[in-house]
Amino acid sequence: MNDLASEQARSNRGCRRWLLILIALPVILGAVAIAVLAGIEYRSRRDVDAEIERLRAAGQPVDDETMASWFWENTSQEGTAAWREILVQVEQITTSTTVVHGLPIVGHGELPDDLAPGDDWPDEARVAAFLEDARPVIAKIEDAARYPTPVWQPIAFDGFGTILSEVQASRGIMRMVQLEFVHALYHEDTQRISRALKAMQATAASFDWDMCIVSDLVGIALRSIHRNSIRQSLSHSAWELADLDHLLDQVVQPRDFLTRWHRVIAGERAMALTTLRGDRQSLSDFMGSTGQPGDSLQAWMLMSSFSKRYLQTMEAVQRLGDQGIEGLLERANEWERREFPSDSLRFDDMLSHLLLPSVNAWAAAQERDEHERRLTRTAVGLKRFRMVEGRWPEKLDDLATMGLTARDWTALQAGPFGYRIEDDHAVLWGYEPLASRLPARIPDDPPDGDAARQVTRIPP
Repeated sequence: MNDLASEQARSNRGCRRWLLILIALPVILGAVAIAVLAGIEYRSRRDVDAEIERLRAAGQPVDDETMASWFWENTSQEGTAAWREILVQVEQITTSTTVVHGLPIVGHGELPDDLAPGDDWPDEARVAAFLEDARPVIAKIEDAARYPTPVWQPIAFDGFGTILSEVQASRGIMRMVQLEFVHALYHEDTQRISRALKAMQATAASFDWDMCIVSDLVGIALRSIHRNSIRQSLSHSAWELADLDHLLDQVVQPRDFLTRWHRVIAGERAMALTTLRGDRQSLSDFMGSTGQPGDSLQAWMLMSSFSKRYLQTMEAVQRLGDQGIEGLLERANEWERREFPSDSLRFDDMLSHLLLPSVNAWAAAQERDEHERRLTRTAVGLKRFRMVEGRWPEKLDDLATMGLTARDWTALQAGPFGYRIEDDHAVLWGYEPLASRLPARIPDDPPDGDAARQVTRIPP
C-alpha cells in the first residue's frame, strides 16, 4: 500500500516537472531570442555609428548641420541676393493676377500647335502685355547670368522635412523666360531669342542643387526646357554662324555624372539619417506623414539593423554609377529586380524600400539629361553644317568638320542618333529612355506619340 502511494507521488512529481519544463521552455527560448536580437542590434548600432563617423570624416553630410555646411561649401553666395529678389518678384507676378491664369506656359493656357511666325495667335496681345509688365524682372534674370553657379540660398535643413521652396519656385522663373523666348521667336527677334536662351541656361545652372533626388530632378527638368528651346530656335532663319557657335557652347559641357550621382545619394542619405535619429516629434510626424497603409515608417523599422541595411543599400546605389552613365538604366533595373523583388522582400529591407525613391526612374532621368544634351548639340551642328556647306551632311560623321566628336552624335549605349533628310529638312531623333526596351536602341524611323519630343526637324 505504501509502495503504491510512493509510486503515485513520484509520478505526480514527474508530471509537475515536465509541466514546469513545458511552461519554462518558451520563456527560456524567448529570453535567448531576445538576447540574440539584442546582441545583433548592439553590433548593428556600433556598425551604424562607425559608418556615420567614417562618412563625417570623409566630408560627407550626416545630419542637418553638416548638410547646411556642405551646401554652403558647394555653392556661391555672390548672386544670392539677386536671385532671391528674382524669386520673390516672379512669385508675386505669377500669383497676384488672374490674367496669368489664362496665359500659356506661365498659366493654364495653351499655345497653338506648331506656332510659327505670322501664324494666328489669339493670345499674342495678352502675352505681349504681360511680358511688357514683366520686362524689369526679365532684365534682372538676364543680368543675373553673370554670377557664379550654383547659387546658395538660405535653407532650413530638417531631414526629409526640408522645404525646398526655392527649387520649386525656380520653375516659375524658367516658365517666364520660356514665354519670353516663345514670344521673341514668334516675332523673329534674334536678340531677344538669344538673351532668353542665355537666361534659361543661367536659371538652370543657378538652381542646379545636387543635394537630393528631388532637387536633381528639378534641375534636369529646367535643363530640358532650355535644350528643347534651343532645338526649337533652329527654325529661326536669321541665325548667324556666331549665334550657332554660342548655342553649341551652351550644350558643350556634360555634367560630371559620377560626382553628382554620388553627391545626390550622399544628401539623400543624410536627410534619412537626420530623420531616423531625430527627436520624437520629428519621427512621429514622419511616421504618420502619408496616412497610407504600408507607406509610413513603423516603430520597429527604427531598429539599428534596419538602419545598417539602409546604409549598405545606399552604398550599393552609389556604386551603380561607377561605370558611368552609359548602361545606367539597365544596371538600375537589374539591381532593383535583385534587391527588391516583387514576390519577396527581405525583412530588414523594408526601411530601404520605404525611404529610397525609384532608382530606375532616377537613372532614366539621368540618361535623358545627357541624351538631350547630345541631341541638342548634334541638331545645332547640323544647322551649322547647312549654313557653312550649303547642304545637309550625308551622315552624322561629317559633323566632325564642325568641331563635334563621335560622342556628340552618339545616343549613349544605343549608338548614333537617327538621321535622314526629308523635303530638304534634316530630321534627327533619339530614344525615350524610360519607355525604351532594354537594351536601348534607336528606332529605324522617327518615333511618334510620347517619344515624338525626341524628334527634331530642322529647316534649311
